[in-house]
Amino acid sequence: MDNGFLLFNKVKIPHVNMLARFCRVDQTTSEYQRPASPSLVYGTMTWVRSNIVLQAGGVLARGVTIATRYCAVRRQFQDRDAKSHEGENQVLNYKMVQIRLLPLLASMYALHFTGRGMQRLYEQNQTRMKAASEPGQDKRGAGPEQLRAGADLLADLHATSCGLKALASTTAGEGLEVCRRACGGHGYSSFSGIGPWYSDYLPTLTWEGDNYMLTQQVARYLLKSARAVLAGKGTSNDTSQILQTYLSRRDKGASFDILGNDADIVDAFAWRTAHMTFEALKHRDVEKRSWNSLLVDFWRLSTAHSQYLAVKNFYEAVNSQEVTSAVDEATTEVLQKLFRLYALHTLEREASEFFSSSAVTVRQIGLARENAVMKLLDEIRPHAVRLVDAWQIPDWQLDSSLGKYDGDVYPDLFRRASQNPVNDLVFDPYPWNAAVLKNSPPKSKL
Repeated sequence: MDNGFLLFNKVKIPHVNMLARFCRVDQTTSEYQRPASPSLVYGTMTWVRSNIVLQAGGVLARGVTIATRYCAVRRQFQDRDAKSHEGENQVLNYKMVQIRLLPLLASMYALHFTGRGMQRLYEQNQTRMKAASEPGQDKRGAGPEQLRAGADLLADLHATSCGLKALASTTAGEGLEVCRRACGGHGYSSFSGIGPWYSDYLPTLTWEGDNYMLTQQVARYLLKSARAVLAGKGTSNDTSQILQTYLSRRDKGASFDILGNDADIVDAFAWRTAHMTFEALKHRDVEKRSWNSLLVDFWRLSTAHSQYLAVKNFYEAVNSQEVTSAVDEATTEVLQKLFRLYALHTLEREASEFFSSSAVTVRQIGLARENAVMKLLDEIRPHAVRLVDAWQIPDWQLDSSLGKYDGDVYPDLFRRASQNPVNDLVFDPYPWNAAVLKNSPPKSKL
């Protein structure tokens, strides 16, 4: 959607119209004057990115809801191992469909809980900034990238918001396309509701920071944090802690029970991030490689760190008092299975990095793929429709024949098609005839 463009030529903008609340241009000298607290500028930007992370879960939920409901209604072919009288199989029962949709179902919950954690971090930072701005308190005079890494919560917030914005919006954007394909040919129809939503959301992957460019901000922060830890100046924030833990255990090696202990899954993701951070630091500081030559490594590092944050937030949420007290034991168990599916499926896809960092063994990766993930698909499948229904996205908002709550898919497709005025037109199929239409188009009611 092109909003248009605006070009100015020798136009003087009044100072009152410059939309600069915290900074200004001196009216007499025309010099730019920095705000008293430059962190205020970053605060607005991180607030927007925090909301993008939270909204990504809802965006993905819309596509997953449509695809899950439709694949539960649609029946196609008979299972090769089924008895002859059982009829055609629900599309959602096919493993090839489950491995595409159910991890996305887990992802939308992971993004939701991660977004809430991101907003809590933002509010914590705002509280600290407010306290620092009170009389007698020190004022912060530099942007996040200029600080000693880890010395201020805003530096952590800035890097976290960059990495999670990139991960969340990419997951949601690419996930919507997976959902569309899972609906087969009908997914391409505008009546599916996925295509228009996908095209509307896709700009999010580039606005508020292009997702590939943002990863450099995360890498810069992690490298500075690693330098601080090596110099004995690490702080108590989470990033410094996982780097310090890695250094203390690096010679002994990791021993994480990813198949039997959920907390160990989180630790394995943290270990991978720390290992990749110190590898990148070695390339940069010891081998003196150029920044440009390391951009791909930095993108991988940012992705690893952001995946760790998503896994950590998801784990803490499903085991928190807030969640366990709000739902029954059976629902909590399903949420924990969603966490394991999200984490282990991600681990399987990034297997080379987990193995090269010694976070897991080859045998563990094989078992995660062959046993854990496949078993989780079987266990989550009976709850899939209820898990998307729990988001309570109304039919009018989905605007989809395929994702109707009552499952009345095909009558709604015909209803929408019958209301399309183009179907009242009769086209001449022969190119040598001058008239394209054989009948007059309907008159506008406007």
